[in-house]
Amino acid sequence: MNFEQAKALRIKLWRDTLDEDDFRMQSPEVHRARLLDASARLAEEGLIDRIEQFEMDELANAAYWLAVEELHAKPVLFRPSYGYDVVPKSGGPRLGKIVHSILRLDSSHGDRLRPYDGQVYRDEQGLALRYSYASTRGRVEGLTLTLDDGQEFDLIETERRVSGVVYQPIEDPDVYRWMLDVLQVAMENKQLAIMQKVRPFFELARFAECPSCNDRFGRREDCATCSGFGFVEKPRPPGKLPAACQGQPSTASQPGEQHVRRS
Repeated sequence: MNFEQAKALRIKLWRDTLDEDDFRMQSPEVHRARLLDASARLAEEGLIDRIEQFEMDELANAAYWLAVEELHAKPVLFRPSYGYDVVPKSGGPRLGKIVHSILRLDSSHGDRLRPYDGQVYRDEQGLALRYSYASTRGRVEGLTLTLDDGQEFDLIETERRVSGVVYQPIEDPDVYRWMLDVLQVAMENKQLAIMQKVRPFFELARFAECPSCNDRFGRREDCATCSGFGFVEKPRPPGKLPAACQGQPSTASQPGEQHVRRS
């Protein structure tokens, strides 16, 4: 393999990573870091010059900001790196947990012959769930799991691994408001360092942007959906949040459409 062939192959691998939309949307920070690391190695090995590296890094940064904007517009999204409680929409005991896309049923807890009970994977139609020891199948849309027999379950975010450390969701609405304001300013000014530090915790919080007023000034104050907060709670099992943070039950059909209130 000559120089030009080696260069073309390595750039193609970099381009393939850039075009991995699922990877980009699931972990924008990791996606960007991998692209920057790959372009740096190409420059160090003499396969590209510094101008080409700069251009590739600009594309990586553009892909990152595009992902952030898309995620801000669609905050309810299943993420393989998260941990979820699988809770029946109609009420009742928890079915199990999904951690890193692996399902473990509460009914098989402690069974050494069944290390896991199912897995969430991506197919041509989207996200699917397949049981390991049964014929049960399901689909994941947003944070709702629907089994093939019609049963529906909420996927309640419980944890996320950030830089090797497992964190729990933020439940304080004041902290969430602070993070929301900080990230809005960071996005407007393209402040990558702030985005990378705050955004992973922001996504894991118990709240999401209000679907009615979209946290817009002038609409937020009189919004009946969020009571003027600009954000609402994501789906949660009863009593999961402190009473001071729990709102009145909502009849809305979309995930997270519940009021937020403080004492």
